[in-house]
Amino acid sequence: MRPTIHEQLSGVDRLLDLADESHSLPAETSELLSNARRLIKRVATSWDTALPFLLDDNARLTELLNGAEAQEPVPTDITAVAARNEELRGSLAQLISTIPRDPEFRQRRAEIGQYLQWRVATDPA
Repeated sequence: MRPTIHEQLSGVDRLLDLADESHSLPAETSELLSNARRLIKRVATSWDTALPFLLDDNARLTELLNGAEAQEPVPTDITAVAARNEELRGSLAQLISTIPRDPEFRQRRAEIGQYLQWRVATDPA
């Protein structure tokens, strides 16, 4: 697909540079442009890893919630994958809020805690 996401983000970055360099802007406006460029670079960096991360996260969440690996077809559209991730994380939040504190559920809570630690450590966003 042309232009690629990276090409589009680079184009926006160039336009922001041109706006900053070609006009005498107040310091506050220059700072806003600088912050926008920083955000663009962050998005560009995380974009490549977003889909693989979400696919992996969806598989892990499905296994955690259902006790089995996902059997559903895996979409490759990032919007669909992200929507499924939101749905699964909502189910996890529901589980967390209802899981009993009894000792027999200690292992289940530990599994959830391990998953959450993994997610925080690997989330590219």
